Formats: sequence, structure tokens, C-alpha cells
Amino acid sequence: MTFTGLHNESYITGRELGRGGEGCVYELQSHRDLVLKLYTDPLSATKQAKLEQMIAIRTDALASYAALPADLVKNANGMVCGFVMKKLTAYVPLHHVFSPMDRKKMFPDKGYNFLVHVARNLATAFHQLHQAGIVVGDVNEGNILISSSGLAAFIDCDSFQIPNGNTYFFCEVGVPRYTPPELLRLQSFERVVRTTNTDNFSLAILLFQLLFLGRHPYAGKHRGAADIDEETAIKQHQFAYSLQNPKKKLSPPPDSFDINALPEEVIALFHRAFESTDRPTPADWITALGTMLTNIVTCPISKLHTYPATLTECPWCQFRKNRGIMYFLDDSYLQANNMLLNIEQFINGFKPETISVKKISPGPSKTKLTPTPPGTLLAKANARRRWVSLYLFVIGVVIAIFYPIVSVLFFAAATWVYKKSGWVKLLAAELKNRVNHHFSLHNRLTALIKNYEQPNDVAQYNEVLHKMQQLIHNFRRLPDMLEQKKKAAEETLYNLQLDEFLRQFHINDYTIPSIGKVKKTALIDNGIRNAAHISRLATTKVPGIGPANEAILHNWRRQMSAGFVYIPDNYQLSIAMQKVNDEVQQLKYQLEQHIRKEYQNLSFLKTNINNKNRLLEIQIQELTMQVRQAEVDVDAFKKFAA
Repeated sequence: MTFTGLHNESYITGRELGRGGEGCVYELQSHRDLVLKLYTDPLSATKQAKLEQMIAIRTDALASYAALPADLVKNANGMVCGFVMKKLTAYVPLHHVFSPMDRKKMFPDKGYNFLVHVARNLATAFHQLHQAGIVVGDVNEGNILISSSGLAAFIDCDSFQIPNGNTYFFCEVGVPRYTPPELLRLQSFERVVRTTNTDNFSLAILLFQLLFLGRHPYAGKHRGAADIDEETAIKQHQFAYSLQNPKKKLSPPPDSFDINALPEEVIALFHRAFESTDRPTPADWITALGTMLTNIVTCPISKLHTYPATLTECPWCQFRKNRGIMYFLDDSYLQANNMLLNIEQFINGFKPETISVKKISPGPSKTKLTPTPPGTLLAKANARRRWVSLYLFVIGVVIAIFYPIVSVLFFAAATWVYKKSGWVKLLAAELKNRVNHHFSLHNRLTALIKNYEQPNDVAQYNEVLHKMQQLIHNFRRLPDMLEQKKKAAEETLYNLQLDEFLRQFHINDYTIPSIGKVKKTALIDNGIRNAAHISRLATTKVPGIGPANEAILHNWRRQMSAGFVYIPDNYQLSIAMQKVNDEVQQLKYQLEQHIRKEYQNLSFLKTNINNKNRLLEIQIQELTMQVRQAEVDVDAFKKFAA
């Protein structure tokens, strides 16, 4: 599809990148550094004006923290239907740093210090937007992306609250678990003026989740008989990790990171954010987290185990030692295997070589060749031809002198008799035979040279060579394949544990925004009954559940999974690792056999090609002498019969 920008620039869409409640996001074939958001429904005049204002306030500095609209696009009818924005390459949603398995897959060399680093960068992104008069409003872990270096950037920026003279283009949506209590008490967000202070509450929750490995500050263990959901806890200021509220109803959930492990300044900022209205600003967090980052220490057991200097021992090692919980997965607990140590040693015994056939060009002969004598019969015929020619010539001259008119007839008759004579025909036939013989020998020589320089077996040799090179490439990849299979097996066991944990959260037992009784019934009728089943939405189409509802359900699933802790089942891991080792060992054996077999084929073909070419070289040398002899014989006979 092709769309036109406000300044008549053409934008050609590529593949679809994502789909949400409002529309779809596409790659642009015409602009590799941009993407296009295309709305499903027609835009209102207010929405269009808001997008135009966002383009007006956009700067390169802001664009590094948020995918703000860069240009509006119009459809074939001239109606604004979407906008283009910066493409955030190699970024992933923020919630991927909460899960141990996601961290291992996407940030394999990053420890707790990386989470602190991301937290400080996130505070910086909020600070830059606030400085420009922008309030994020709809804050959640799904609309913030993180790069491999820990930079933070916002997407879905068209929901931002943007200043518009003396009023605003409002943010009228929000996720309850990131919304401050004063806004949660309202019936709706329509025309509600948000402030940087309401953003500060949302920012503090995100920072808490980063420092507490995905835990929510208002999700904990209720000290009474009834549970308190997050929304209620926020309204009641029930900060589960509070050190200052003796009457709090929530305690941190089991196996949580201890808030006392944080620097005092950071602890104080969390209490201000969650137990007062004087919330820390992004600048406050930047300073505190920067100081915390400079005082991070590394555990001698694992480079992924970094922790605040306020602690005297590694908390991650303690979790593993005391509870079997692994918050940072570094492969140190996976079964080691030394079966692949001799990879290069084995390969070094097989050096497949390309075949290069040299050109062969018979040079000038250093031997002077003697023409083959014509034989007695030909010599007699040639002698007769000469005497008869002389005799007829003399008679013709005499007739020409005395009978000029008759001489013309005589010479014509004499020429006919001459050509029809047996000895002339004999000489012509001999010359033709010698020329044909030379031509035949020359053609045979050309064919031999071609067979020598372009052996038929070379194509087969190159085919086997390519096959063997691929086998060696696959053999070299065995260590990487082993690691990938080990990680895949570990991830499978991790997901089985996570699924088992999520099965306890039945959708009927929880309030899920926009998912009422009718939609819950439709989900259950289609086999989606609990948080673990939400993943089935990728392949199951449920009536009434569109992209926006799917996003809400996935957010709820992530919310439920925040309480999951990974305790590796060492017995199952051992079985899985042994199975992987056996599979790769079998593949190694098969590859070794194939490599040996193909190397033998190569050696046989190479020997065969070389032997054939040695014979051909002898034949070419012999035939070259025959061709030269035939050429000498033709030239000599032409002179003989002249």
C-alpha cells in the first residue's frame, strides 16, 4: 500500500509488525528507518489536531526517548489515516527484563546492575518528556521498549497528554495497576488533567518492578482473611514493602528481594512515592539510582550476580542455596559435557582441496619431421602426368602457331583428357586423403585437450566437495547446537513450571479490565480458563476478543506471572541434559561417519581424475606428433603434385 505525507512524500508499506486495538503498525519499504501506524477507524478532528501538535513539538532529542509522530499520512481519499514514526531497531518490551528466562534469552550477559542501569535510563526518559511539557499518562510495561544497551524509549505516544495553548490534548486511557490513587477514584479519565506528579507515581512502580525483578509494590500477602487486589491496595496506600506503616495489611510475598538491601536513599524515595503525594521526580531517581549503580559489587561465584554494596553477601547465591531459586540464569548449573573438545582435532585430519586442472598447450615441435614418401605408384603417376603435360603443351604450341583457330579446341579437349586421366585422379585422391587424415587427427586432438582441461569427473568431485564442506561446517557447529538444545530444554522445563503456576489463576476469579462476564464465558467455552491458557490466543480465535482485548489478557497474564519464582528441578534437568547430550553425541557420530565416507569419495575421484589426465597427457603428446606429421605430409604432397 502507498500513502502520502503532509508534504506529498510517498510511503510504501511492507510487512505488518503488530496489531492493536486502534490499528496496525507496518514496516516501510520506502523508508527503512521509519514505521507506519495505520488506524482502523477514521480519525476525529481532535485526534488529528493532537497528532499535528505532536509533530510540531517533536525534536531529535525527544525522538531518542519516544517514537513521536514524524509525519501524518493520507489515504487515496485524502483523509488522514495514520502517521510515521522512528523505527526502534533491536528494542524489546520492558517486561522482558522482569523474567529470568527472558533476561537470559535477550540479555544473557546482564545481571542486577543492568536492571539498575535500565531504571536510571527510564527515569531519564521521563525527565526529558516532562521537560517538554509532555505527560505520559498511560504508563505500563508494554509501551516502553529497552535496547540491548539498556536505553529506554516509549511507543504508543499518541496517547500522551500534550499541551495545547491554555488546555491539553488529553490522555484518556490508563492501566489501573500503574495509576495513582487520586485518578483511580475517578469514574473515567475523560478530560482529566494529568500532571508530572501522577506520572511520578507510575514511574516509581516501574522502577520498583525493575529493582524487585517484576514484583509490584502493591501485590503482597494479606495479613487478614481476605485478599486485597492491586487496585484496592493502591487506593488504600497499602505499600506491601513499607517499613514505616505499622498498620499495613500487606506483607511482601514469599521469596521477594528484601527492600532493606537497597540504599537508604532509594528506600526513602519508594516510601515517598507510595505513601505520600510528594512523590520523587525523575531527576530525584536519576541521582539516587546513579549513586546506587556506582556502588554495585560483583559476586565471585557468578559475574551475573551483582548486588548493592549495602549487602555483605550475594543475595542471589543465598536464594539459590536456601530456596533453590534462580533469579539470574547463567548456565553454571547445567550439566557440563566434554564430548566436543576434539572438534578441531578431528577436522584437521580432513583437508578437502579444490581441483585445479592446468591448461595444456602443445608448443612448437623441436624435432624436424620428414614427410612420408608418396610411394612408387604415385611417383610413376606423377611422372606420367608431368610427361603428358609437357607433350600436350608442345603439341598445343605447334597447333597454335599453324592452326590458331584449332588450338582453342585442342587445349579444351586436352584439359578435359588431362583431368579425366587415371593418374591425375589418383594424385587428387591421395591429397584429399591426406587432408582428411590431418583434419581427423586435429579434431581428435582438440577433443582430448577438452577432456583433459574439463574432466567430466570434476563436476562430481565439486559436488562431493561442497557436500563435505557443509558436513564440516555442521560438525563445527555442534558446540553451538549443544548449547542451543540445552537452553531450549531448560526453557521448556521453565515454561512447564510457569504454566503450572499460572493454572491457579482462573479468569472468573479476577477482575480484568474490559473483560466482562460475556467475554469470560466466550473464553472459557473456547478452552481458555486460566492465565496459563492465555497463550492459546495466538492460535485460537475467540468471538468478541479482538487485538485490544488480547493485549489486556496478555498484560493480566504477565501480572499474574510476577509472583512466579523459578526453582530448577535438578532431576528433570539432569534427564533433559542427558537426552540432549545423547542426541548431539549421535549426531556427532553420524557426521564423523559421513565426513570419512565423503573424504574417501573425494580421494578416489581425485586419484581417478589425475590418473585419467596422465593417460590423456601421453595421448595428447602422441597425437600432437601425429597431427604435425600429417600437416607436414599434406604440405609436402602439395609441392610434390604441383
